[in-house]
Amino acid sequence: ELELDLTMGSNQMLLDMLEDDALDAILIATNEGEYNHSAFDVVPLFEDDIFLAAPATEQLNTTQLADLRDYADRKFVSLAEGFATYAGFQEAFQVAGFEPEIVTRVNDIFSMISLVQAGVGFALLPGRMKKVYENDVQLLKLAEPYQMRQLISIVYSHHRERDADLLALAAEGRMYARSINR
Repeated sequence: ELELDLTMGSNQMLLDMLEDDALDAILIATNEGEYNHSAFDVVPLFEDDIFLAAPATEQLNTTQLADLRDYADRKFVSLAEGFATYAGFQEAFQVAGFEPEIVTRVNDIFSMISLVQAGVGFALLPGRMKKVYENDVQLLKLAEPYQMRQLISIVYSHHRERDADLLALAAEGRMYARSINR
């Protein structure tokens, strides 16, 4: 029997809760080798591309790759510091050579999508949201210098590596990863 409780938050908040044993396992963006030789065990699941998200009402050429410099005059919404996508957001705009006008920072991806839907601003969004929101927001693939990927992984405390439930979760995660990476 598996009991799930959805807790949304930044990578840092979820890692802190995991360290405090408030959570058994978390699903977050990780970097290759980031938690080697640490207090955590990591089961990589899949890689996810980051896209430029625009309101559905915007007249954009969706057949071309999005060059962030073309959006220097636009307003943006962002996740708050501590979220994996926030770090990528900062890095992408540093490569683009400008600091975007961020009208608001939010603490969950669904609020960010809602703000994009409402026309408040553009955002950088993981591709895993594409199918769910394809009628509500436009997702444009980023041009080469801005392209980034997130590695989504299950993470749990190493000191619980013999926990039968976590072993089962890790095994299911590995099977899932193999099934989509064929």
